[in-house]
Amino acid sequence: MGLLVEGKWRDQWYDTKSTAGRFKRQESSFRNWITRDGSAGPSGGPGFRAEPGRYHLYVSLACPWAHRTLIFRKLKGLEDAISVDVVHYHMGENGWVFDPGTDGATADRVNGKDKLYEIYTLADPAYSGRVTVPVLWDKQQRTIVNNESSEIIRMLNSAFDGA
Repeated sequence: MGLLVEGKWRDQWYDTKSTAGRFKRQESSFRNWITRDGSAGPSGGPGFRAEPGRYHLYVSLACPWAHRTLIFRKLKGLEDAISVDVVHYHMGENGWVFDPGTDGATADRVNGKDKLYEIYTLADPAYSGRVTVPVLWDKQQRTIVNNESSEIIRMLNSAFDGA
């Protein structure tokens, strides 16, 4: 496990003393929205227009939050509209990594990176925080749209209707 501090990867465990040993999910950092017309979503941040082929989903098959985005993508028939890459299920010293051909993992076919944290630093070179899945990536603007699964599934549920 690890995290990014000002854009630099640190292999360190998360602080569990402050939570008495309980897992406390960090607030997601990227909270923009894809909407049908590109208007701002509920976050009030910049909106991204729903366009088939423009977006990419990074997931881990070991993460239930990422798994539900795959389920919604399938249920909504968005397999051709939103591409997907899968990190290896084991989060090691470099965090989530792309390990093509191993246990369902793929290469990063969009940005050619080896580690998921490199995707985060493409979006924000000075990013500090945990590197989590799922990640919804905009191939056109080369940035992370959102990394909060509950919001991603809401976008997938309606933004691409009729697109």
